[in-house]
Amino acid sequence: MSLVAVSAVPAGNQGNTIYIDDSGSGLIPDGPTNCYIINESGKYLLNESLTHGLKIIANDVTLDGNGYNLTNSIAFGVQVYNCSDVTVRDMDIFGCNWAGIALGEASDCMVEKNCVTDCGKAWGTPGINLWGSVYNKIINNYVYNNTGCGIKANDIANVESERSMYNKIHANTVFENPLGDICVNESVNDVSGNHVTPEEE
Repeated sequence: MSLVAVSAVPAGNQGNTIYIDDSGSGLIPDGPTNCYIINESGKYLLNESLTHGLKIIANDVTLDGNGYNLTNSIAFGVQVYNCSDVTVRDMDIFGCNWAGIALGEASDCMVEKNCVTDCGKAWGTPGINLWGSVYNKIINNYVYNNTGCGIKANDIANVESERSMYNKIHANTVFENPLGDICVNESVNDVSGNHVTPEEE
């Protein structure tokens, strides 16, 4: 994935866009996970590469990576938790100890045009992980060489509230993930048009 060069812009609220730099200026720190918390709706744009994760707990958020890198050696890259109408796009996420992108109890979200690699070092966590999440779209991402599955939607039998259903997994390129490339129950999710490890096609 190519990087996009932008002029230096201070972190913080600039008009209708909140710029994020590696200091996490203006965001709430979550020290144990080496993350910063986004808890207000709006458009957030990376202004440089990050060495910490981001946790989104607000509805109606657009997180645009602007082509920059994000890595977090302690926990996840981007977590969307207990919210809806969130878009995560256009970033290179690598080297995260947990999932590169995690959707937990999230709905009506879009994850698109990201590159997720070398994530899930702890417990074989997937590159992109959905847990208890419904009606989301995972589209046009590159997901490769993660420790666990490439893309996984948890499906716990007889516990419907914890199942990930009615999600669209489409047009992703997923390969070289040792526990499987797309680990999704296709009977309750729409899985189509993905490019996976050749021997699994």
